[in-house]
Amino acid sequence: MAKPRKRFAIYWCTTADGDEDWFVVADSARTARRFHEQQEGYESGDARAERVTPLPSELQVEGGWRNGPTGSVMDDAWWPSDDLLVACGGEIARQPREGFREMMGVVCKDVRFGERVFRAGDVVTNVHRAFGRKEPRLSVFKGSGGS
Repeated sequence: MAKPRKRFAIYWCTTADGDEDWFVVADSARTARRFHEQQEGYESGDARAERVTPLPSELQVEGGWRNGPTGSVMDDAWWPSDDLLVACGGEIARQPREGFREMMGVVCKDVRFGERVFRAGDVVTNVHRAFGRKEPRLSVFKGSGGS
C-alpha cells in the first residue's frame, strides 16, 4: 500500500523568551516544534507551533515541498525562504539590521498574512526591554493587508 503523501504548511513557532520566533515549514505542528527546538537550541517542550497557512499545491511535490516557486525541493521541516512566504500570501516588511542585530544574525522582518502580522524573534530587543529601554520598530507594508 502506498504511503500517504505529506501535506506541508507554514507554522509560526514561538518560545517563552521570544528570542528566535520564526516560521517553519513542516507536515505537522509537532514536527515544526521539534525542528525549531533542535535548530535554535531549546529543550523539548519549549516551543509552540501554530499553523498559519498550507503550502499551495504547486509547491507540494513528490517527497516534499519546494522552497518558493524556483527554490530547492526539501523533504522535511525547514525554514521558509522569503519567496515561499510571498508565494503563500505573505507580505514582508523589512526592519533595520545593524549593530548587534547584524552581529547576532537576527532576522529583521515582519510578515503579514491577511490581517495578522508576525514579528521575528529579536534577542536584542528583548535584552533592551529587560533593561527598560524601548525602541520603536514600525512595519511598513505596501499591500492592503485585508485581502
